This record gives sequence, structure tokens and C-alpha cells, in this order.
Amino acid sequence: MLLSNDVVVDLGHVVGGWSGHISLVIGGRCKQQLQRLGATYLKALGSPETAQVIEEPHISLTRAFYLQEHQIPSFMAVLEEQLQAREITVGFGEPVILANEQRDRGFVAMQVTRGSEEVRRILEMVNIVMRRFGKGEFYQDARFHASVVRMDMGSLQRMREMLGSQEIISTRIDTVQCVFGNRRFCIALN
Repeated sequence: MLLSNDVVVDLGHVVGGWSGHISLVIGGRCKQQLQRLGATYLKALGSPETAQVIEEPHISLTRAFYLQEHQIPSFMAVLEEQLQAREITVGFGEPVILANEQRDRGFVAMQVTRGSEEVRRILEMVNIVMRRFGKGEFYQDARFHASVVRMDMGSLQRMREMLGSQEIISTRIDTVQCVFGNRRFCIALN
């Protein structure tokens, strides 16, 4: 299970498996701006109990995946060796509504509108490691974004009607984060 904002994503049980997720960390002022934007959307929606602001906005580079506990150190070593990237600058704008693969939860997300090629280069490095460990790659036609609100599908249509364009928020990203259960690993982009 993957924990995020007190929401449990059930991936099914894999004996001895640790669910993992790799993402780019959004910090500082941009993180605060995205959280405020999420709070604004939530308030406009009437703050239903079935919706919440994303506390740790990030740019996903993998779907959830499993590793056995003994594989985690070598996976992290290979990932760190593979990530020969410098910090990047990304800009967010153009709010979109997205749904998860199970179509039981929706998100308001800010699309990456600047720096997507740099994010794609980092994704390609991550995909090399995922293939080496026999794990699935991220979406072929990935839409890089940072989610700001999570909601049930009932609130989705109302939110879709409220969205308008937003100014671009930009930030430097210098960390790739890999989470396995309650373990968090960070790799600096030099």
C-alpha cells in the first residue's frame, strides 16, 4: 500500500513486497503556491469531505511498483548511478482534471508547461532502471503535472466547470525522491 495524504492506494498484496514510487520533489515557495492554489479550488468546490488538498505536490516518474526488501538497496544504488542529471527548472500552468486508472478518484492538476523535455530526460533515466529490475515503465505519452486537489468522481464535473487558466508558477527541482512504504530516499540532481 502506498500512503499519501492519509489515502491508501491498494495495489493488492505482494508477499514481502514494498510498494515504491519515484517522483520529482517540489519544494519551497512553489510547493506553498501549489498548496494555496489547491485550497482555493477546494474552497470554490464548497470544501466537500470527499476532496482534499495535496500536501506534498510532486511530478510522478513511475506508477506504483513493488520490490522485495533485499532489492531496495541495489535498486537505489543503480538509480543514483543512472541519474546523471542537473537540477532543472519547471513551470506549471494550465489546470487540468485527471482521473486515476481505476476511475474512482479525480485530481485537479497543474500541467508542466515549461521544462517538460528536461523532465522527460530524467524519466528516460528512471525507465532504464525500471527495465533493469523488470518493472513497468511510466506512461508512454506521460502528461507531466503536479496534482493540487484529490477528489471523488462525484465532485469531478463541478470542478471541471470551475477551472480557468492560471498564471505559470515555476521552480527549480533538484531532488528525485523514491518512496518504499514508510522509507524515503532522495537523490540530488547535481
